[in-house]
Amino acid sequence: MEGVIVLGLLLFVMIIIVSCGFEFYELYQVRRDLEEGSRSGNHILFPRHHYAELHRRNYYTPPLPGGAERTFRVKRKEQPVRCEVCHQDDCFEVRTGYCTRCNYYTL
Repeated sequence: MEGVIVLGLLLFVMIIIVSCGFEFYELYQVRRDLEEGSRSGNHILFPRHHYAELHRRNYYTPPLPGGAERTFRVKRKEQPVRCEVCHQDDCFEVRTGYCTRCNYYTL
């Protein structure tokens, strides 16, 4: 009886391994075909350069003078609502950017 259980478990594991292998092979084929350009249509997987191009198109940042790279990009600029030092808003004057607790101006 134990031999049948062991054989059943081995068969189950083999089926799982083979089915996962087929899935990964199919994903590999789709990716390779998309990179070669032989497939057209809407697929879930795109080559890495496709995502990079989408990112460049949607989030364009002009180059910096001197060829320096950007480390981050400011999405929006708003008036501060709290102090940068103590991170509290109770002693912070929004119009002037001055915190009476820290004696600090937040710009």
